[in-house]
Amino acid sequence: MNAGQMNAGQVNAGQANAHPMSAGQIAARLTAEQADRLRSHALWRECHPVTWPETLLDPGCTAAVWPLMAEEAALALELIAAAFGTSPFTEEQLLQAARPGIAGAALRLGLHRLGEAGIVFTVRRGWGEKLFVLPLDSLLPWHEAIRTARRGSDRRQQGLPPVEIDPRGIDAVEGDGYAPPFSLQLLHAMAHMADAGLKLTAKRVLTKKTIARGAGQLFVEDAALSALIQSPDASAGPNGMADAVYPPALLFVLETAFASGWLREANGSLVRDDAAWQGWLHASPAEREASLLRQVLAAACARHAAAAAGAAALCSLAPGVWYRAAEVEAAAAACRRLLAKPRPSMIDDWCRLFIQMGWLERGVDGTGSTVIRWLIEPAPFRRQAESPAGGDSGRFARSGVQLTPDGDLYVDEHCAYAVRWQLETAAERRRTDITTVYRIRPDSCKRAARAGHTRESLTAFLEELTQERLPDTVRAMIVLGMEGRSGENGGTRRDETSEAAAVPTCANTLFAQAEDGLYELIQERTTPRQLFAGIDDVPSMWLKQFRAYHLSTRRELMEQALRWRTAVKLNCAGAVTHFIPERIIDEDGGWAVSGYSRLRYDDDRHRFREEQLTQVKLYPAMWDEMMLLLPMPFGG
Repeated sequence: MNAGQMNAGQVNAGQANAHPMSAGQIAARLTAEQADRLRSHALWRECHPVTWPETLLDPGCTAAVWPLMAEEAALALELIAAAFGTSPFTEEQLLQAARPGIAGAALRLGLHRLGEAGIVFTVRRGWGEKLFVLPLDSLLPWHEAIRTARRGSDRRQQGLPPVEIDPRGIDAVEGDGYAPPFSLQLLHAMAHMADAGLKLTAKRVLTKKTIARGAGQLFVEDAALSALIQSPDASAGPNGMADAVYPPALLFVLETAFASGWLREANGSLVRDDAAWQGWLHASPAEREASLLRQVLAAACARHAAAAAGAAALCSLAPGVWYRAAEVEAAAAACRRLLAKPRPSMIDDWCRLFIQMGWLERGVDGTGSTVIRWLIEPAPFRRQAESPAGGDSGRFARSGVQLTPDGDLYVDEHCAYAVRWQLETAAERRRTDITTVYRIRPDSCKRAARAGHTRESLTAFLEELTQERLPDTVRAMIVLGMEGRSGENGGTRRDETSEAAAVPTCANTLFAQAEDGLYELIQERTTPRQLFAGIDDVPSMWLKQFRAYHLSTRRELMEQALRWRTAVKLNCAGAVTHFIPERIIDEDGGWAVSGYSRLRYDDDRHRFREEQLTQVKLYPAMWDEMMLLLPMPFGG
């Protein structure tokens, strides 16, 4: 929906594309008894003192419990992450997503175990069918846990992790110019929109002038953002027209502002909450970029499982280290190994977007291969203690600003954001680069006056910034621009936090934020035995004894295996194999069964490694002993 607009009708219109829920939102819907049961689940004991649901968001916890999961739970979770991400899915969709050779019974039991541990949840939308969903903010930590475990397993099977590159042999890519960090692009857009005016039109959208001013400050191309974050169709609801008005990149900025509490609607305008905005300006650089990266990832991963896999591969890299893009892609391909229809990882799309956001750099090594490296910490779920301490310091800390007699201000990349924000209202930005150039002119001084500055306050600000007395030429420009605006006669800065009748709002077109009431959370207590209909009527020897049967009984066992979607253990000419039946074929008065063999578990519990998978057609006379293989022991 568009910035500054939200009502009950819009919530209903969006139900077809409802957003996934975060772990916190799910936990809030549970009873105390239900939450306690999940917190006390044996899987989370290794995470003490972190407790559920925080365990789902902590990459240390997900990595610790991954090797402890039952094989079928790990198999189901890896498939869910690759095939659906955080999109809701049915049990049948999960089974269909798996590549040949994976028994549906193992996936069904794995899904049950994931629900028992509070990793996957059961929901229903309205009167629709039962769905399963992975909490939105748990997806990347699970991807990281899976990738970490895979690096410790058979590298010949799983692919090597990306290899570090010698930075001395890297050349820049022609056409990749400087792009400021997205946080700085956002700051510039907020400043220009505020200067152009935040009044809403009769259609409750910003004016064309304000939209153009804001969009003009962004280095992010609309196509790069839309490739990963697709907003709903313009005709899908009452907000379609307004969504079409805002370019995707600017819409993302506006929704960031609403989601962060910097903007809200009041009395026909968008109003800035200065307290919230100043809090962000004074945050540490790591906090600012990490929060924006989380929002970008959440918006994309909520609708794109393939995008989530690519993002996970990129976010697993170390900052400041060069990697070959092809090797990152190869590592990401391992995430798709369980899929029946693997999809592209979208790593190229992510790289293009992150480069335009000033977060990633691209180059060419001595062999002509494309290489990439992060300019920021790419793991937004990393604990804050691992980020640099303090406020606006480090890469963007306040540092020297030089002022020339003709009014040019040279500001390097380490300038604090609170200072940059004041410069946006007090001077005219002429160049945005590693060193940004502002210019003091009479017209810029008039704009500063509208923002609340007087001659005295503007002079004091610039002298404090440069740590020297202003040149006479600059003083003259301030006097000319501020004529009649000194002392108590100067402009008054509006207290934008005290607007009456302010209505909090949030723009939810791109951001994956769940709306209460779209999903009913279902807490069912079932047993694994209930997953296999008719198990009490099946002869126990079918499940317990590896033995020979009459030809007609062999067909009965195969039919039962198909109903349960489970494997069958066969002795074919002295070779024991696990067979996954797909269908029974009647032919010429006899019958045959087609299927696959086989997928087995790794001995070192680093999860699943494929043996040779062969599609075969078997006739009942081709095997002797047989038995049904359920993923856990059963029997009458």
